[in-house]
Formats: sequence, structure tokens, C-alpha cells
Amino acid sequence: MIYLNLLFTFFKIGLFSFGGGYAILAMIQQEVVLNHAWLTEAEYVQVVAISQMTPGPIAINAATFIGYQKAGIIGSLLCTLGVTLPSLLIMLTITISYLKLKKLPWFQQIFKRLKLLSVGLIAAALIMIIDHAVENWYALGIFTACFLATWKFKLNPFTMLIMAAIFGMICGTV
Repeated sequence: MIYLNLLFTFFKIGLFSFGGGYAILAMIQQEVVLNHAWLTEAEYVQVVAISQMTPGPIAINAATFIGYQKAGIIGSLLCTLGVTLPSLLIMLTITISYLKLKKLPWFQQIFKRLKLLSVGLIAAALIMIIDHAVENWYALGIFTACFLATWKFKLNPFTMLIMAAIFGMICGTV
């Protein structure tokens, strides 16, 4: 019964938690410490610390550690599956819908507007951080040159990063 409980609990966490790993941690704590008493508060804090130190998404790491503590390897697999399965199912549904609808004119119009929205969101983020991100005119010049070269010549961003680093080292600013 613990196996189904772990799977269902972490499926619910994966389905109803939004905002990234740290936002999910509060919901995991609510379920694991308060609702089910699978861990004490001190044990949960240790799980969070370990989850932060190990590579990968913090929520998945926490789910894996909690599952292992409660039910061994099978528990860790079930908790990991439970927390990731909702995202997989949602993305699979979106992908299948996209593939079926992508040729319809109304759907293409929606995506055209979504592209504009994403450009606007990126521009808003740039405006909010520009004061702190650009240290001097030289850095702004490098950024502008890289942006224009990537946009005009469709250069790979990784190539632009390497070229900017080399240019910075040559000019003695990095």
C-alpha cells in the first residue's frame, strides 16, 4: 500500500505544483511531513539540502530521496515517476494537439501571436535587468554586436559566446 500512496502523492504534487522546484518543495513538505508524517521536519530539511547539492532538478531529487527513505529503490522509482509523469502527460497531449492542429489557419494565428508575446516577455526581462547587466559601454557594444550577428547572419549562439570571450581576452577586458 505504501507504494501506491507514494506514487499517488507525488503524482498529485507533480500535477498541482507550479513555479519550479523551490515552489514544489513547499507542497512536498506539506504532503510528506504534515499530511503523511513520512519524515520529520529535520529529516525533510536534510532531504532538501541533499537535493540542492546533487545535480538535477531539486523537486525530482527530493522525490527520489524521500521515496528511497520510505520504500527503498522501488519507492524512489515510484516517487520520481509520480512527480514527473504529469508533466510528461501534459507535454505529450500538447505535442499531439500541436501536430494535429498546426496546419489550421486559426491555430497558426494563435502561434504567431504567441511568438510576439514571447519576444515581448524577453524584451521586458531585458529592460528590467539592463541596468545591472551592462557594466560599461564596451560590454554593451559586445552584446549589440553579438545580437546583430546572430540575428542577421543566423550564427550559432555558442559560437558567438566563444567569439565574444576571445575578443574580450584580446582587448584585456575579461
